[in-house]
Amino acid sequence: MLGVNYAFAVNSGTTAFYIILSVLKKLSDKREVILPAYTAPSLLLPIKKAGLEYRLVDVSLDTFNMDTEKLAEVISDNTLAVLFIHMFGIPVEMEKSKNIKGVFRIEDAASSFGTRRGKQFTGTFCDIGFVSFNRGKNLSTVSGGVIVTDNLQFADAVKRRMADLSRPSPFARVKIFLKALGLSLAVRPWFYSIFRHIVSGFKYTSLHEDFDSYHYTKFQGSLGCLLQERSETIFLDREAKGNLLYNGLKNIKGIRLPCLPDDWRIVFNQFPFLVEDAKKRMKVLDAIIKAGVEATMLYDKPIHKIYDEPHKDYPNAEYMADRLILIPVHHYVTERSLYKLLEAIETEIKK
Repeated sequence: MLGVNYAFAVNSGTTAFYIILSVLKKLSDKREVILPAYTAPSLLLPIKKAGLEYRLVDVSLDTFNMDTEKLAEVISDNTLAVLFIHMFGIPVEMEKSKNIKGVFRIEDAASSFGTRRGKQFTGTFCDIGFVSFNRGKNLSTVSGGVIVTDNLQFADAVKRRMADLSRPSPFARVKIFLKALGLSLAVRPWFYSIFRHIVSGFKYTSLHEDFDSYHYTKFQGSLGCLLQERSETIFLDREAKGNLLYNGLKNIKGIRLPCLPDDWRIVFNQFPFLVEDAKKRMKVLDAIIKAGVEATMLYDKPIHKIYDEPHKDYPNAEYMADRLILIPVHHYVTERSLYKLLEAIETEIKK
């Protein structure tokens, strides 16, 4: 489907990233990995577990992704790799990075599976990449991740590294199956509305301090194959709902939207927008939820604030963290509910 020569399935995108780093660090004595200042803090776990260090780049308020214009300021003689993350499903600008010499380029397509330019999908533009099938992703098998590359040397090294992974226990496999059943109900708006307080208890509310690595299960593989058969329908639905929201929000004063590149088919994981008046964000969020859609704020702090680095300054990442709202665009969110929430947003912003 992705048009690559090699693909390896593991239990999570986090494990996939960790294995990639474990492979790359053996090919170089460099020890720094660059990533955007506003992204999933869990990405630091595999970096640290691999014995590496991280450096941050501020994000762009135009693209909501890494500001690639600032990459040159951060890359040093100790830079092992740059992690390009397609936040929210929106492709990050990677073309100029082709001229970077002596640095590996890793592509994080965890939230952008389905986004493509022409026939080429995100995750396949760099030296090596990974996709996530965790809950809430564009195609979810409860958990899971896939490493993809066209490089034979990388593929052989990944294969050797995966030989060390354990198989999940029978109890763990049953737990995955039960989670799949639970999630199939939790994503339905009627179920979430009735059992919202119970479902909320299962959300991640604290920073992960470690992660387990093991093989993908046969049940998840079978589930993934069924989803893959429906993938184009799922992707088109997410794209259409994202475009509906973009067109509905673009003329509302006080709302900031990302610039979307024309030559890409963008499959949104969730649709992002910024409330320019940070004081209004919670009121807008509450209005959306009252309209019947489960919106979120994602990470309430950028990475340098989460890990208490007061000497660092990434103003755009802080601006985004204080103003971002995400709207789900999965199958069970109806167009009718999206029109309803657009009206609620406009009403609240104008107050």
